[in-house]
This record gives sequence, C-alpha cells and structure tokens, in this order.
Amino acid sequence: MDEISKAAFSAWLREKLGTPQVTIGDATRPSAGGLSSETIMLDVDWGEGTRGLVLRLPPIGKGLFPSYDLAMQVQVMNGLRMHSAVPVPVVFWHETDSAPLGREFVVMERVDGRIPTDNPGYHFSGWLKDLSGPDQQRVFDESISTLAAIHNVDIDSAGLRSSFRGVGLDSEFSYWSDYLDWSAEGQRFSAIDDAFEWCVANRPSTEPAAGLVWGDTRLGNIIYGDDLCVRAVLDWEMALLGPPEIDLGWYLFIERTALQFASQLEGFPDRGGTIKRYEHHLGREVRDIDFYEIWGGVRSAAIMTRVAADLCALGRVPQSFVYENPVTQLLTKLLTH
Repeated sequence: MDEISKAAFSAWLREKLGTPQVTIGDATRPSAGGLSSETIMLDVDWGEGTRGLVLRLPPIGKGLFPSYDLAMQVQVMNGLRMHSAVPVPVVFWHETDSAPLGREFVVMERVDGRIPTDNPGYHFSGWLKDLSGPDQQRVFDESISTLAAIHNVDIDSAGLRSSFRGVGLDSEFSYWSDYLDWSAEGQRFSAIDDAFEWCVANRPSTEPAAGLVWGDTRLGNIIYGDDLCVRAVLDWEMALLGPPEIDLGWYLFIERTALQFASQLEGFPDRGGTIKRYEHHLGREVRDIDFYEIWGGVRSAAIMTRVAADLCALGRVPQSFVYENPVTQLLTKLLTH
C-alpha cells in the first residue's frame, strides 16, 4: 500500500469514525494466495490501541473472475457470524464509493493464526505437513466438520437466500459456461468442453436441498489457531446456493490433483474416509459424488485457463499449458476411466 493510498484510507477512516487522529502502521500483503481479490493487512490505531485490520479490494485489471460481488460476500459473512457457529472475520465496513481508494473495498478484522501453504501446497511442505499424524487428523476433522457446519446453516434464518441470483446446477452451468467464454477469449479447449458436456448430460436426476456452498473449499482458505481449531473461514468470492456436494466434489478433485505429485498426509483419510467423515458431520449420505467431483474438475480447469494465461504472459509456462496441464489431464483421466 503506497503512501498516497495509506493517506487516503486514513482520511476515510477518520471521517468514518469521527475522530481527528488515525495512525496506520505496517501495511503488508499475504506472502501466498490472494489470486482473486487484493488483500492488505494493516496495523491501525484510532485512539483505542493498535488493532489489526484487513482491507479487501477487487483486483486491478482482469482478475480471476469476471466480477467481484463484495456485497454478497459481506452478506454471507454477516449472516454466518450472526446465525451460525461458523467462524468468519467481523466485517466493519463495506465502502461502495470508489472515490477514496479508486475501488470499492471491505474492511474486516484481522484474525491471527496459521494458514496451510498453497505454493507449494501443504502436501509438500509447511507447518501442516510437519505436524504429527494425530495433529494432522485433528486439523482434518476440524476442517471437515466446519465444512458440514456451513452446509447445515439455515439460509433463510441467516437471510442468505436473497444474496444470490440463481440456485443449483442450472445456475452453475450458466455461470461457468459464461466464465469459459470470458476467460478463454474465444478459444475452446476440448478437455474442458468434453467434461462440461458430460456433466450437462449426466446431471443427477434430483438435487439435494440447496444450502450455502462455500465455493472454494480449500484448507488454504482457513485460519487455524495454535490449538489447531478453526479460527476463521475466508474467501467467499465463489459462494453460491446449491447442493453441498458441490463443495465436497471440489475438495476431492483438488486433493486428487495434488496427490498426483505427493503422498497423502499421514493424518488425513483417503477419499472414502473423507466422504464418511463428512457424512457423519452433515447428518446424511452424500449423493452422486462422482458427478460432483468431475464438476469440481470442470470448475478448477476453467479457473486454470485464467491462471495459466497469466503465467504464459509472464513467460513462466508455454502457451500449451493453458489447455494441457495437471488439472485438465486429471479431468480427462476421470472421464475416460
């Protein structure tokens, strides 16, 4: 955060709080993650002692997604905080006026703790990999029970139904079809198109009752305390209303992608064990999970077209990586076996 932006935010905060003095100390960005929104962590004192804040802004230029609905994310976090036991950061303000910082932004509390590494992933190195097997198991159990808690939230009591335009697989198919058109900029990739068409043709005949779906189910989006309990669930850009299996299928596909190159953590169960633990906390059996895992692969492959395009522009990967990478290769393998 440059000095001009820091000064602008300080002026905005003074007006918001009605105080003549605001001191902004360190301003840093996370060392990993943050491929979607821009995240800035701040130390701020407005006369009540220094506290940590997090500033979230849509990215400048073409980001990971076509649009960033900050209002939806705020509604989800507020609904969860007030009507569930799912831990999320406190949202202090959502500023829709772009005048102060050039973009709308959200100001949240900073939750201290540990986040599993994304690059390289926690299967390869980092504090989670270094834990003992029993402690790894605790992290897994905390995570999967939190996921089920998200899906068991009463979306009407939490006021979340009006936060979303569509519900279920029809909405999902429409969104990700448009996403591919936007991301690929006119190009078509057979591995993704074939999988997409398979999902449309093989969609389940019935869908479970729609609930809140996190959308980006990854341990890298969770903050853990020193006691290994979940302290906060982050990053709600991809949240939707639909079958909870969408989240589980995404997680299973992401895990399967990593396990092409690494061994499973000692304390984590295999695919079948993961499903059973999730079912235990959800309170019912999951349905059509093979379909939802492949659908998770379609979503992951679509996002990879954006990530790979940026990496290609930087000269880090060849052009072919946009359509032929570990994600699309795994997706094709699942469809043909």
